[in-house]
Amino acid sequence: MVELVLNSGFVGIIIGILFVLAIGIFIERVIVFRNASSDAEAFADEFDEAIRGSDYDKAIEICDEYGGEHGAGVPEVYRIAIEHSSLGPATLRNVLDNHIELIVVPRLRARLGLLGTVARVAPMLGLIGTVSGMIGAFGTIAGATGAGVEPAALAGDIGMALGTTFLGLLVAIPIVFAITYLKARIEKLEIDLDRYSQKCLDVMFPSNPPTIAPNKRPSMATGEARA
Repeated sequence: MVELVLNSGFVGIIIGILFVLAIGIFIERVIVFRNASSDAEAFADEFDEAIRGSDYDKAIEICDEYGGEHGAGVPEVYRIAIEHSSLGPATLRNVLDNHIELIVVPRLRARLGLLGTVARVAPMLGLIGTVSGMIGAFGTIAGATGAGVEPAALAGDIGMALGTTFLGLLVAIPIVFAITYLKARIEKLEIDLDRYSQKCLDVMFPSNPPTIAPNKRPSMATGEARA
């Protein structure tokens, strides 16, 4: 593919750069999705145990431990639930839904638009290369002397014309599949976040809630550390 890029001229180099950019975005998104969903079940079990033991401070520590520097995902949503636990289950459910919809999901969808742009632009750049190559071919024919057209020169222009079109499609098609895959991952993460949000509420607000000692409530120091 490197040889094809180099043989396709300046346009081919641009398409190659876009392809490398797309690969980088795809890998970065896959890592983000993995961080958002990794160890979710183990985290939920530890969180549930802390809540059932009426230890809200421990629950926050578990959220921070699993959330780490990435933030996105189930631990982040659970921490929001802890911080707004005084609102009650119905209002808290709306808070969690809004947080997922307005903050978590847009963060998961970040840079997908750029991938889509690359998928649309690459074939257009290939078409530009095709037109440029054909112009060069006709220029070669027009500039031919009485000895006739030099086949090698004409073949080079036509080869570049076809090569850029092929390169543009070669880049765009895998990106389209990549976008489809990433969107499917996002939809699954949304479903998981919704399921775990309800599970969190079921644990925090059982039918017969236990009496929670005042010293087990989240401390002000913990809240300040979060800010």
